[in-house]
Amino acid sequence: MAIRASQHQLVDYMMPTREDQRHGAYGECLNLALSMPVQDGNTCLHIALKDDLNPETTRLLIENASDEALAVRNKLGKTPMHYAVSFKQCKDARAELISLFIERDSKAIQSKPRPQRTFLDFLDNAGSSIYLEHQTTRAAKKEKAPERPTATPRNSSTGSRILMDNLRKNSDEILLSLKLHYMRTRSAEMAISFLYGTNMDDVQISFDYDFLPPKILWNDFVDRFGPDSGSGLKFDRVLQYVTFPYVEVRLKGRQADIELDFELQSGIRKVGALGRIDMKYFFDWLYKKGVRHIIRVSIEDSEGSGKKIHSDKAIQDSLERFIVEHLDWKKTDLDPETILHISSKVIEKEAPTADNPKNIEFLSDRQLKQLYLRWSGSNAVLRAWGEPDGLPMLPHLQRIRLYRPPPDKTCDNLPWINEKIDAFGVRLNASRKTVRDREHATSGTQCASDAGVAFGDVEVIPADLDSDEQSKDTPRNMPHLTALSPAQGVNSHRWLDSTAKFAGEMIPFWKNTTEAFVKSRQNLGAPELVKDVVVALIDDGVDMFDKSLTGHILEGKSFDFHNGKVRPPFSSARGHGTVMASMILRVCPMVKIYPIRLKTYDTTNGKNIIDTDYAAQAIQAALSKKATIISMSWTLPMTEAKSDAKDRLNAVLQKAVNKKVLMFCSAPDQGKFTELDYPSGPWRDHFFRIGAARADGGVFRWTPDDGITYVLPGVDVIKEQVSVGVEASTARGVTERVTDVKYETGSSVATALAAGLAAMIIYCVKASILAVKTANQNIGPIVGIAISDRGADLIAEPDAMKRAFASLGTVTTNNFIQVWDELDKVSEKLEALRAQSSDPEAKLKCIEHFVEFGRKLANSIKK
Repeated sequence: MAIRASQHQLVDYMMPTREDQRHGAYGECLNLALSMPVQDGNTCLHIALKDDLNPETTRLLIENASDEALAVRNKLGKTPMHYAVSFKQCKDARAELISLFIERDSKAIQSKPRPQRTFLDFLDNAGSSIYLEHQTTRAAKKEKAPERPTATPRNSSTGSRILMDNLRKNSDEILLSLKLHYMRTRSAEMAISFLYGTNMDDVQISFDYDFLPPKILWNDFVDRFGPDSGSGLKFDRVLQYVTFPYVEVRLKGRQADIELDFELQSGIRKVGALGRIDMKYFFDWLYKKGVRHIIRVSIEDSEGSGKKIHSDKAIQDSLERFIVEHLDWKKTDLDPETILHISSKVIEKEAPTADNPKNIEFLSDRQLKQLYLRWSGSNAVLRAWGEPDGLPMLPHLQRIRLYRPPPDKTCDNLPWINEKIDAFGVRLNASRKTVRDREHATSGTQCASDAGVAFGDVEVIPADLDSDEQSKDTPRNMPHLTALSPAQGVNSHRWLDSTAKFAGEMIPFWKNTTEAFVKSRQNLGAPELVKDVVVALIDDGVDMFDKSLTGHILEGKSFDFHNGKVRPPFSSARGHGTVMASMILRVCPMVKIYPIRLKTYDTTNGKNIIDTDYAAQAIQAALSKKATIISMSWTLPMTEAKSDAKDRLNAVLQKAVNKKVLMFCSAPDQGKFTELDYPSGPWRDHFFRIGAARADGGVFRWTPDDGITYVLPGVDVIKEQVSVGVEASTARGVTERVTDVKYETGSSVATALAAGLAAMIIYCVKASILAVKTANQNIGPIVGIAISDRGADLIAEPDAMKRAFASLGTVTTNNFIQVWDELDKVSEKLEALRAQSSDPEAKLKCIEHFVEFGRKLANSIKK
């Protein structure tokens, strides 16, 4: 009642005045009162923050509330902090209260045992985190039209503007404080959800080079990921971590010429004979992408095996414009001057003014909190690190993990090594005390940081360099099938040859058809028909640098969270997803692939299983992307037992079924589908369940009850063609990874081929519609019977697509489609079309033949 009546003096009187009063019976009663929900589930904390009670009184409430009281959610699912961050209340006093909330969270996560989640981790019923809640209220305030009285006094208008400027200033600081605190204390998975919810824009909060090529052409890298913030990968301004293994950058073309010209004109080489500057390219690229703050930097810079290492200047140039908090640059005896140079050119202001057109102000922002240092064993290096003008000058440094030299690379024994490390710690902290006293005398105030007193004591932790743990790559859990005797009518080699030839002819035909259509429309723009077909590939990631995939892989999304980090979707440790992408593009070279990386767990039998919750999130991500096709070359066996994870997977799959999304999946281990084999589960008729045929024509003896939709060539067929060089004559080369990946069945490859065939059918219908529109507009005679503009959408529904598959050729008793019946004839016409470049009448006849083929496919759509 006192809070509702804004009687803050009465509330103050009821608060404990001594520490001992916060415990025992009084403290329990107070906490019960603070936790008790009243109207609409609100507690007095909700009401105080929502109604903007006196800030000092509200501070007392927060300080005396338990962690459980701060986490109480009302009927909207909001905690008190959801109301604390409301933009319209973000005056100076409210900003201080939010800092108090962050302090409370820091204490909560440091308690033993650490709670699974705190009040800062809860989402409201709409799925908004506290960070997103603040963004939402800020956007709402911005969109709301300001009220304009007929006569507004000048000083009143000025006051409103000053107030709004102050709110925006505090808002920016609040958002940054919340972001930094959450990124520092939570896993990548939690941070992405906190900052971006479902992350529809695929914003990256980290960069891990992760299994990308150890030697990379810089132009290729930039082409794949985009040169700046306007293209390719999107990054947050703050990154949780940046990790690079040993990687060499190679220059080619114009950039190589520019580098050479610089050295010739200046007479100065950028690096010595034993040095390298590779990381400079990557960090310059991150800067152009808009990154300004990196919490953890880890760079492999080993000088073993004759490898070159980065020069001190290269390291300084790489990191001077970034705020870095944790540095692990794996170079032995890292120069203290180089360490101090990090963040020395952070730009504080970039806005031009009349007085200062450039208005670039550099701010040395040394926020290094933790260092990982490799030591050769030389005492001279330790003394250099500990000198007053060395590491003691880092105001926020808290911890140094100092790696001893390997026993076989030092002249001294272990006791001597440890003695020198201990002496280094003593000398370092003595020097810091001197610096702290000097800074205090100069400023006249105690220097403080968000982590305590600046220039406080540094903890030095001796450690040994352990051999890096190699990632244990285990093959994805592929279904196991038993191949029986050859089946009549099954010719996998001919299937692959036919689809490859057709794909090769479709590439120029699609390109020419879309260009002619767009040109004929002049300024009317291009409709949905010319847009790419997108296949969401849910697998273990896709290697964007695989030559067979160039230009066809979108940025993607990852749910492969591990050890607080996330493995990126643009690489594939096992190579399975890369092979699947290659198979899809082999059949349909025009398609775009959106890779979604799954999390899997190793099992005792040497296989691995897919995490059910992440499978559900991956499928939802594909739906959110509005992918035309979802390809899942895996099976997830489920139990009959009920679980929340199973319910969530059922819900998202039912959503996909209701939307009539094309979904492809592989045959299970046992070769027979049941309702417990997901993702198809109980939705058998709404999925494409794909089985595999072997090179010798052998297939599993499927029965109608097994639920196999179609049988396509398996992996051994692809391997056989690759081994004899057949792929050289195909539309696209097959990735070299196809021979590296371990398979237990060909069903995964067959599934990817089926997804590619579906994409090709959609392109054929699109091309037919466009060709009719262009020909009839430009030439005069009516070409073919027009297909509805919605034909491409309708053919992408499961039932229509199944009929379209069957229309491509004879379907054997094993559900193998002899696609060459139709595709070979159309390929011949398209080949003739290329040869008839100067004969308009002959070209028109070829187009008519293709349109007739497209109309036949479109007839699969039920009217």
